[in-house]
Amino acid sequence: MASSLADYAPAHANTRRGPSPLVAALLTVLTPGLGHLYIGQARRGITLFVLVMIADTLLMFAMMGVLARFWMFAVCLALLLGLWLFIMIDATMRAYRMRDVPQQGYNRWPIYTGAFVLACLVFAAPCIYAVHAKASGNLLWMNAVTASMEPTLREGEYFLADATYYRSRPPSRGEVAVYVHPKLPELHQIKRIIAVEGDRIAIKGGRTFVNGMAVEEPYVETSAQQPTLADTRESSGPAGADMSETRVPAGYVFVLGDNRSIAVDSRDQVAHGPVPIKNLIGRVTDIAFSRHLPRLGRWIGTPSNQ
Repeated sequence: MASSLADYAPAHANTRRGPSPLVAALLTVLTPGLGHLYIGQARRGITLFVLVMIADTLLMFAMMGVLARFWMFAVCLALLLGLWLFIMIDATMRAYRMRDVPQQGYNRWPIYTGAFVLACLVFAAPCIYAVHAKASGNLLWMNAVTASMEPTLREGEYFLADATYYRSRPPSRGEVAVYVHPKLPELHQIKRIIAVEGDRIAIKGGRTFVNGMAVEEPYVETSAQQPTLADTRESSGPAGADMSETRVPAGYVFVLGDNRSIAVDSRDQVAHGPVPIKNLIGRVTDIAFSRHLPRLGRWIGTPSNQ
C-alpha cells in the first residue's frame, strides 16, 4: 500500500497545472502581448505590443506614400506578420514550460478583457486616421476601378503612390499621377501626364505630338474596345479621336489614359479637361497587389521604369 502511494505521489506531482498554451496563443491572436499578460509576464507583453505598433506604423507610412515602394511595403508587412507570429509562439512556449499558474494581481479575466479593449482603442487610432487619410487622398493605397490605364495598370490591381512627390517637384511628362478630378472633386483619378503647362499638344492618326514632336508611347493600349459596366466612371470618351493642336494653360497638365479607346481624359473639355497642378495628389510608383503574381512590385510611375 505504501509502495503504491509512493509511486502515485511523483506522478501526481508531475501533473501539469500551469497556464494553458492554447489560451496563451488565442489571446495573442486577439492582441499581441495579451498572451504574455496571461502567463504573468506583463512587462514582456507590453514591450512586444509596442514593437507591433511600431511595425504597424511603418506599414502605414509605406501605404501613405512616405515610403511608397513595393519592397518597403512588403518588408513592413512581413515584419508585422512575422513579429506577431513570433509573439504567439513565444507566449505558447513559455506557457508550456510553466508548471504553476501565475499568481500576479493582474492574472484575472476582467483584467485581460480590459487590456483587450484598451489595445483595440490603441489600434483604432491609426485605423481611424487611415480612413480619414484615404478619404482625403493622403493614404495612397488605391486600386484601378476601370480599364482606362491598361495595359500599364489592369482593372482591379492595387498600387502605391508617393503622396509627397508633387509637394517638392513639378510634374513631368510621362508620369502616372493620382489627382482630384477637375470636374468632379469627390473623385480621384489615375492618368498619365502627357504635356505640362505651356506645351503644345495634338493627336493625329492615333499618334500624340507634343511641341511638334511625335511622342513614343510603348505603354499605350490602342485596341478598339467598348466600355464595360466597370467603366461607367469613364463613360463614352473621345475614343482615340484626333485632336487639333492646343496649348496647355499655365498651372495645368494634360493627361491621357493609356487605354485611349475608353479613357475619358483631357481630350474631353466638357467631361474632364486639363488638370490643375494643385489637384495632383501623388505619383504612382509600384503595383502592390495583382491577381497576376509576376506583376507584383512592377514599377509603373514613369515609362523609363526608373
